[in-house]
Amino acid sequence: MKKTLLLLGLIILPAALFAQGTVQFNNTGTTQLSTNSTATPPPGQLANRTGVTQAGYTIGLYVAPQGTTDPNAFSLNGPTTASQSGALGQGRFNGNPLPANFTISNNNGTAIAFQVRAWSTSAGATYALAVTAQLGNPGVYLGVSSIGEVTPATGIVQAPPLFGTAAGQVGGFILTPGAGPIVPEPSSIALGLLGLGAIALFRRRR
Repeated sequence: MKKTLLLLGLIILPAALFAQGTVQFNNTGTTQLSTNSTATPPPGQLANRTGVTQAGYTIGLYVAPQGTTDPNAFSLNGPTTASQSGALGQGRFNGNPLPANFTISNNNGTAIAFQVRAWSTSAGATYALAVTAQLGNPGVYLGVSSIGEVTPATGIVQAPPLFGTAAGQVGGFILTPGAGPIVPEPSSIALGLLGLGAIALFRRRR
């Protein structure tokens, strides 16, 4: 009997030491991602994407220690996913690998704060790159969820979902487009013309 218990202990101990915290990184039909755009796209770009999102977006899971409220303190927990087609329907996505097996890096079941961020895949590999790419570009969409908290599961316990209405979960959110091409203000144009005129006058006098 003692030998059996010892053997079981030796089996369980390594599993506990190397346990990985997991979550369900996917949304539902009531927590869809959507867009809100009334801007007319530039020539060659897609038409307004008002409504639920389709393919062409990357969704990233950003995590931080429990209790974190500063968005700048969150870091991307890779990999990210842009799975929004097929049987899932528009506005939906699934994590990669399977939703119930999405591993939180360096976590063994400790509670975390999290935020889900989504952006146009064409804008870059991270949300920060998309923020920069969106400046003056109405073809780039991005958005973020509220900040939630969850305790990742370990062992054979079912991974907790991130999206929903329970405490700590987040709901669907809206992605918005860039503000459009950056156009200089009239005062800036006037100052530029004045400067060019001064340069021309100076050269003429020389």
